Amino acid sequence: MAVYLGLRPYGDHSQDPAVALAAFAQPLWVVAHLAGMAALASVGWVAVRCSELVPGKASRIARWCGWCGLVDAGLVMPYYGVEALALHELGRAVSAEDLAPDQAMALVEAVRGNFVGVSLFAAGLLMLAAAGLLAALAWQRAAHGGLRWAGWPLGGLVALVLPQYYLPPAGRVTFGVAFAVAALAWAGAAWAQSPRHGLRRAPGGDLGGDPGGDLRRDL
Repeated sequence: MAVYLGLRPYGDHSQDPAVALAAFAQPLWVVAHLAGMAALASVGWVAVRCSELVPGKASRIARWCGWCGLVDAGLVMPYYGVEALALHELGRAVSAEDLAPDQAMALVEAVRGNFVGVSLFAAGLLMLAAAGLLAALAWQRAAHGGLRWAGWPLGGLVALVLPQYYLPPAGRVTFGVAFAVAALAWAGAAWAQSPRHGLRRAPGGDLGGDPGGDLRRDL
């Protein structure tokens, strides 16, 4: 997420079509959006793994929400793919003078405003937010001592992924840095779980002899 929001060209925020299309044409546009896709997919996977920490009936609910995290991440991928690749090609076409800027911007608006794409994207981010919060709750119930809070900063930031799109560029970069710090804090908390003070394992779970082992690798 930090790579996505830190490297992403923000020229598309400009009212000048030439500046926006130049941003789309940059290779960093594709690289950054691919990083963003990887970030959202990894959140869904962490939600699945955290769902294994909650025992009993709550485990089934958490697991369902965890798998929803993966499905939700999948819902946003079509829109991200178009944003990353289609807009990049439009920008390149204008740079090569194969397409007029006004025509390209009309296509950009049509692509970004596609009803199905926007609906899937919004639904995916809303459901992913729920998965992030439930993953943090699963961690809180499974961890011990002062490390029980460690999942909440990242869970809260996952819930704010949708509204962060409306921030100015500096705010979005700051959000990416905060996301990275929260993820590292959670990973450090998982690593700190020793076998003696490790995570509780749900019946039938697969966390193995070291209760924190698999989760440490996934985070």
